[in-house]
Amino acid sequence: MRALAASVAVLLVAVMLTMAHPPSATAAAQITLTGSGYGHGIGMSQYGALGRAQAGHGYAQIVAAYYPGTSLATGSDSQTLRVLVTSDTDGQASVRAETGMTVTTTSGTAALPGSVSGGVPAQWRLRTVAGTLTLEALVGTTWRPHGTPGISSLLAGAASADLATTDGTIQLQLGSTFREYRGAVRAVVGAPQRTVVVTTYASYLPAVVASEMPTSWHAQALAAQAVAARSYALFDQSSKTAGATYDTCDSVQCQVFNGEADYSAAGSLVRTWPTASTRAAVTATAGRYVRDTAGPAFTQFSASNGGYSVAGSRPYLAAAPDPFDKYPTWTVELTSSRLETAYPAIGSFRTLSVTRDGRGSYGGRAQTVRVSGTDGSVSVSGAAFRTAFGLRSTLFAVTINELPSLPRDLDGNGTADLLATTPSGALYRWMGRGDATFLPRTLIGPGWQRMGARTVTAGLGGTASTELVAVDASSGRLLRYPSNGAGRFASPLVIGSAGWQSMDVLLSGLGWNGPGSNGLIARHASTGALYFYVLGSNGILRSAGRIGVGWNTMSHVLFAGDWNGDGGPDVMAVDQSGRLWLYPGSGAGTFLPRQQLGHGWSGMASLVGGSDWNGDGVLDLLATDSSGRLWLYAGNGVGGFRPRQQIGVGWSSFSLIT
Repeated sequence: MRALAASVAVLLVAVMLTMAHPPSATAAAQITLTGSGYGHGIGMSQYGALGRAQAGHGYAQIVAAYYPGTSLATGSDSQTLRVLVTSDTDGQASVRAETGMTVTTTSGTAALPGSVSGGVPAQWRLRTVAGTLTLEALVGTTWRPHGTPGISSLLAGAASADLATTDGTIQLQLGSTFREYRGAVRAVVGAPQRTVVVTTYASYLPAVVASEMPTSWHAQALAAQAVAARSYALFDQSSKTAGATYDTCDSVQCQVFNGEADYSAAGSLVRTWPTASTRAAVTATAGRYVRDTAGPAFTQFSASNGGYSVAGSRPYLAAAPDPFDKYPTWTVELTSSRLETAYPAIGSFRTLSVTRDGRGSYGGRAQTVRVSGTDGSVSVSGAAFRTAFGLRSTLFAVTINELPSLPRDLDGNGTADLLATTPSGALYRWMGRGDATFLPRTLIGPGWQRMGARTVTAGLGGTASTELVAVDASSGRLLRYPSNGAGRFASPLVIGSAGWQSMDVLLSGLGWNGPGSNGLIARHASTGALYFYVLGSNGILRSAGRIGVGWNTMSHVLFAGDWNGDGGPDVMAVDQSGRLWLYPGSGAGTFLPRQQLGHGWSGMASLVGGSDWNGDGVLDLLATDSSGRLWLYAGNGVGGFRPRQQIGVGWSSFSLIT
């Protein structure tokens, strides 16, 4: 990325960034990274150069600010530069044929024939055969030998050969594109064979500036970029050994160089690269480059330093505040499951801590990132963490929020428990071991045959504890049964007045209207309308409006938690054809377009979702079939299922509480 690793001594500041209460082992989490800057942050900031230019600074003042202690010198843009074409990896240098082309080696120059095997060549290529460069012409659809003894003699023993045209431009084939350059295309013998463009600084720099900085930017910012790019290439060139076959490369590992233009295979212009503004920037700074005491300076640059540059490998690449860099902040959303996939040794994600260098926003750049979970911790460099998750820089803050899920932990041991009733009205609890297995059932209490719709939820009582909500069928009131923390429930509290007997499905509304919100989702039995009831300040539920229609066509409706990892709670439902659907919640009280997850679910008697049943940090689904078998449908963390596992039998007389 136009950078070398910097070895600098810095004062490290350790900052632990976690929630006030870290995510529980059974709760998925969303990690928001808010960052500044784009790139490594060493040397010149391009956004900083823009800010300085807009403030009236000239290009000489700009480069002096980013490379303090250096001076400007003047060279010649007519100097030759050899640029490695990194994307040409097919072991041949193939160019579009033109009239009057030549091939040149250290032994001399020869004209290419106007016809080969009675046909006019469409392309010429140089490729290495048994250690010797061979020239071939594409005639029709067949590559044919050039047929000229003088050229064969010229190529014999040559370490490289150049193809050139009379007008000074040549089109090199790169896949389906023909890229035009000013200069010659050189084939260099080797394993593999390399392609190099032989050009001048005057031809090279306008394309580099156009590829490295928006061409509409202030003229002085473009001029500063031209000086930095010229200096960088001169540094590369002066650093090469005598036997090197190229001076610099055309990718972000050096500087991006895309030549003059791109053409289609048919010869149509696709786009040009240099513009009037970038040519003007090169002309205005003709030959000007940054020099240190030894020669051309190592003028590293990046898009943005986020307001504070990073120390590099030279004294003039210093860490310093940059008030002119106004690049906007960015955010990246990660989920705990993504971190667990990247670092499987941690188990279920718990916390993330960052060791910083103390310079700039958020306490400085991430030097080390430590990701911890139930099974252990993994520490990686800030640069490695940035690469792993595609971050724009290592300058970022971390916020961790639990994603909507239901812990279902009735006894406080950190694992999800299961509730079910029998036809006679007995309510049982199965204490989970955290690995999708359960301890023997415990009777909670009788009389549940008199209750209507019921569901497990959490937080309606103002705490994070698991609760059971049910409709009293005789009175129509909605009752909340708080957990007593020891696997049973305290006396019920009324949270809804008469009329709830018309609802045949209840679901948790945890997070439905956004982070921290709570309530209940209910289906009207006769109309099939789905409603959300928000929790009032008095602890009583009040209607917040209808959120769906036609749900009476669904045989099962259940809370899925944040199944797809986008931060909003989701709902699952099985239709009358046995198809399982995911209804993603937007996180703002509405549904996004539904997605079919599977089929063949009509044989399931009851389903429970929204919790992590096997302890892997990912939400799962439990289901009992008509034969009484209990199945685990483990989530894969990206919105789908892993292969199902049978985890029990004898459940035909139990109805799971969703």
